[in-house]
Amino acid sequence: MRKNIIIERLQSALIGTLFIAVFLPFGLNNFDAMRWPLLAGIGAIIALSVLASELIVEHLFKMPNDISRGSKFIIKRNLFFEAFNIVLQVLLVMLFLDTFACNDIVDNHFGWATFGSVIAVSIYVTIIIHLYWRNVYKKRYLIKQLEEMQLLNGIMLERQRTMTEKKNETGVEDKPADAGRMVINGTTKEHLDIMPSQFIYATSEGNYLHIHYLRDGKHFDMMIRTSMKNAVETLCCHASIMQCHRAYVVNLLMVERIESRNSGIALIMAHCGDVVLVSKQYSAEVKEKIQNPQ
Repeated sequence: MRKNIIIERLQSALIGTLFIAVFLPFGLNNFDAMRWPLLAGIGAIIALSVLASELIVEHLFKMPNDISRGSKFIIKRNLFFEAFNIVLQVLLVMLFLDTFACNDIVDNHFGWATFGSVIAVSIYVTIIIHLYWRNVYKKRYLIKQLEEMQLLNGIMLERQRTMTEKKNETGVEDKPADAGRMVINGTTKEHLDIMPSQFIYATSEGNYLHIHYLRDGKHFDMMIRTSMKNAVETLCCHASIMQCHRAYVVNLLMVERIESRNSGIALIMAHCGDVVLVSKQYSAEVKEKIQNPQ
C-alpha cells in the first residue's frame, strides 16, 4: 500500500473520529473524563478498519487505487471499499462498546439496539467521507486530463510548426514514407483517388462512407457507398491513419487540437473544424501515436 493511500485513509478515519467527538453518540457524554480514552479507542478502530478494507479491495479484488483508470472506476472502487469498511467498522465498534462502554446508565451491550445506533452513525459518516473523496478524486482526474491535453496539444503544435518551417525552407511539403496514392472504391462506380496526406477523416453514415479530404489545399467531401470495414482495410495501412471510433477513421496528421469530453477525448480536425470522437477502446492508441508517430 502506497504512503499517500495510507495518509488518505487515515484522514478519512480522522474525519469519522471528529464527527463522533462532536456529536458524542453511543451515550459517550455520560462517561465524563473516560469519554476521551473511549474516543481514542474508537478512532483507532476506524483507522484499523479503513486500512484493512483498503488491503482487501486492492489485493483480494484486484482494484488498485489508481486515478488513471478514470473517475467511474474510482467511484466503483470506493463503493466496494465503503461496503467492507462499514461491515468491519460496525463489528469492531460493537465489540469495543460492549467491552468498554457499558455501565448502569448506558447500555451498549452487543445486540440489536447497539447495532442500529452503530450502523446509523457508520453509514452517515461514510456518506460524508465518500462525497468528500469523490470530489477530491474527480478534481484530480480532471487536472490529470487537462495536463495530458496540454501535453498532446503542445506536441502537435510543435510538429505543425516544424512541418511548416520545412515546407517554407524547401518549398515542398514533407511527405511520410507511405506517401503512395490510395484508392477508396465504392460498391458502385464511384471511387476516390488521393494521396494519404490529403485524407482528413471519414465517417460511416448508414451504407455510405462520408470522406473529407484536401484538393489543392481546399476542403472537399464525398459520399461513397461502402462499409467502414472496407474503408479501414484500405486506409489504415498508412502509418498516420487509424480507426478511432466504430464510426470514424482519422488522419492524425490532420488533427488541429485535442479536447477533453465527458465521454473521453475528441479530435478537432484541421481545414474543416469538424469534431471526431475517440472511443475509450482507441483512446490510449491515439494518444500513443500522437506522442510517438512512426
